[in-house]
Amino acid sequence: MSSDRSKLTIQTMSYAYSTAGIVIIGAGMAGSRFAIELARAQQQSKSPNNQRPLPITLISKEPEVGYNRIMLSPVLAGDSAFEDTYLYQQSDYEQLGIVVLAGIAVTAVDTKQQSIKLDNGQTLVYAKLVIATGSSARVIPFPNYDATGVHVFREVADVNALIEYARQGKKGLVIGGGVLGLEAACALASQGADMTVIHVDSYVLNRQLDLPAAQLLQAELALRGVGVKVSAITDYIAVNDQYEVKGLSLKDGRTLPADFIVMAVGVMPNIALARDCGLEVNRGIIVDDCMHTSCPHVYAVGECVELDGELFGMVAPVNQQVDTLVSVLKDTRLSGDSLGSKENWQPFRSTPLSLKLKVSGISTFSAGQVDFDDEEAAAIETITYQQTSINHYHCLYLRNNKLIGAVLYGEVNEGSFYSQLINSNSDIAPIKADLIFGEAYCDLEKVTTDSEANGDMYNDSDLDLLSAADIVGAAS
Repeated sequence: MSSDRSKLTIQTMSYAYSTAGIVIIGAGMAGSRFAIELARAQQQSKSPNNQRPLPITLISKEPEVGYNRIMLSPVLAGDSAFEDTYLYQQSDYEQLGIVVLAGIAVTAVDTKQQSIKLDNGQTLVYAKLVIATGSSARVIPFPNYDATGVHVFREVADVNALIEYARQGKKGLVIGGGVLGLEAACALASQGADMTVIHVDSYVLNRQLDLPAAQLLQAELALRGVGVKVSAITDYIAVNDQYEVKGLSLKDGRTLPADFIVMAVGVMPNIALARDCGLEVNRGIIVDDCMHTSCPHVYAVGECVELDGELFGMVAPVNQQVDTLVSVLKDTRLSGDSLGSKENWQPFRSTPLSLKLKVSGISTFSAGQVDFDDEEAAAIETITYQQTSINHYHCLYLRNNKLIGAVLYGEVNEGSFYSQLINSNSDIAPIKADLIFGEAYCDLEKVTTDSEANGDMYNDSDLDLLSAADIVGAAS
């Protein structure tokens, strides 16, 4: 996909401007997958009178189209080549007739005229518009946050810049002890950098793990040459006379030396384009369960959307949103502009998520609620298993004989089983004594589930991170 990119853009441009059809703004994991899946669905869909489906145009601000951001950590560590991160090959787009405009940004959307303006001066008319603008790395405006040597970890350009520091053996600090921060620190350490993670809370991954699991993880990070400073609140970024990073000053008076700093403090949905054209936005672009925005003929999917107050930064729900919108738009034709029968639409439903993380080869799993205030903790029962010699740790959190949370470290194969029990609101009293040992030791015929539970009890709900960071990370 990476080779001959300019040829792809030039060859398809005249066709795109004549009949844009369904235009997708954003060619990240959501936008590129939607383009491919919609084109495949169009090919399989039967239409009356052989009406042609609307053509699909995919617009990518980045020159690189449809790569897997999750795979940037292995690229940063030198374990994978960037070419291996592409979700689809150039030939996939070509064979499906998808027009791809790479390295081109959308500057404005006119919803009344159903047109968009591009930064090359061209205008496209659309029949249906899909906004998949994703999210951007959150940057906290500490004093000197824009100094030379301050970076985020989000795109290919970030990877290339950070690798250069590592190859020179530079000293780096990562602000943020979430998944993305730990991945970046481990990757850069493996490439030769001297890395320390700065985290505002009392232990890393505090949104996903409990304290014992986090302590095991922090010990393993130390063995890999990654330092961790917890309960560390940033005051300002120290710079030299050339406005280059020379360290990080903390609220407690310490100044930690550094040649470069990586901010890994979450991501924020990219809503500016939607807001500027009059769409309803809050933290994200407001959509309904079929991915309609507040404007006719305009839809949104992925990390940029908000539904019922919820944002989405995981692969599974974003893929489900894509599937929903494919069901809505697959029967749209050149004549009549009908969407097909609503009976065939598959509304998106947000479900509780479990999270299986692999932080530089260290397996952890988290599902349900694992963090409690003092009042809640009084009603919580815990079942714990730990095998110190091999750093395996399991902790189950119960309330009223219902499994409400689980943390696993080191050995995570039972994660799906525990997630199913949490989502089904099962009464686990008959199997409580054996529950910590896993599914094979439990007589599931004795388990009763809540009649109101969703139908996903036996679906594998282990998910991968899309952003590898919380949607809104805590400031460090």
